[in-house]
Amino acid sequence: MEITPDSSPGKRARAKSKVVSKDPVEAKPAAAKKPRAPRKSPTAKTAQAEMAIVAATLEPMPEDVGSMIATAAYYLAAARNFSPGHELDDWLEAERVVHAKLYG
Repeated sequence: MEITPDSSPGKRARAKSKVVSKDPVEAKPAAAKKPRAPRKSPTAKTAQAEMAIVAATLEPMPEDVGSMIATAAYYLAAARNFSPGHELDDWLEAERVVHAKLYG
């Protein structure tokens, strides 16, 4: 099979004609570009505010700590089949475990 060039009219790239002025007075200078505005960097106030938000999200609220202790105490009681008389021991052990995990 022979491949022949397509002779159908299609899109053709046009060459832009350059107009060369012989008179230097007619030549227009290139438009001066405005200098680019400097990028805004975070200020010390916004950095401190962001750090405060991060610190607040890392430390749980007292209500959250209380619910964590209650949940841990429940699982400790469930591990010993909810036998009565050890509720305070379960609660204190849960407090110790939760505080150790949260605060080191």
